[in-house]
Amino acid sequence: MAQTLSARRRILAVLAGGFCGTLLRVVLSHLIQGWLGKAWPSDILLINITGALLLALVTAIADATLLVGPTRRLFISVGLLGAYTTFSSLALGDVLLIAAGHGLSALAYLLASILGGIAAVFAGDLLGQWCVNRSKRPLQASTTHALTQQPTSLAIDVTQLAPLNNRVLTSKIPCTNCHAILPPYANFCGVCGAKLEKSIKV
Repeated sequence: MAQTLSARRRILAVLAGGFCGTLLRVVLSHLIQGWLGKAWPSDILLINITGALLLALVTAIADATLLVGPTRRLFISVGLLGAYTTFSSLALGDVLLIAAGHGLSALAYLLASILGGIAAVFAGDLLGQWCVNRSKRPLQASTTHALTQQPTSLAIDVTQLAPLNNRVLTSKIPCTNCHAILPPYANFCGVCGAKLEKSIKV
């Protein structure tokens, strides 16, 4: 049976994350402006690029349910990073540069924001996949050690191998709550937050 988060828990997670994300953006914006000045919106550029990288990283890790469950995902992805990044400030900074007669600077700022954001997403996803793959090594090593140390015994702890079997034998996992199609290593639905019920297929 799929388990979904209550509306109250969802709202509180987003509110708490949004509060922290707003404060973080204000503090970093003042620090960056103090270092690089206010002539060019470098603070918003760096904030949006780092936010894109962190969002991709958290999404990759959350899809594998490593340390980031549904509540934490709402807190970080929707609340904290949603308030941390800002498209409106990006657009305003670009318009102000054009109004001041700095057309080339405005174009450079826009291209750097778009291309830098896309590159940051790719980098965050690669970093997240690296973290996921690295976390699988202890399980695979312990399974190999158990098989080599007990060559004549078939008594293997199925609960240790179940997560690995699920990932290998299952191509896609449908969410029973919202019917979203999820990757085989997911234990929680990234759309509705429901816990997935999986069984070993042989």
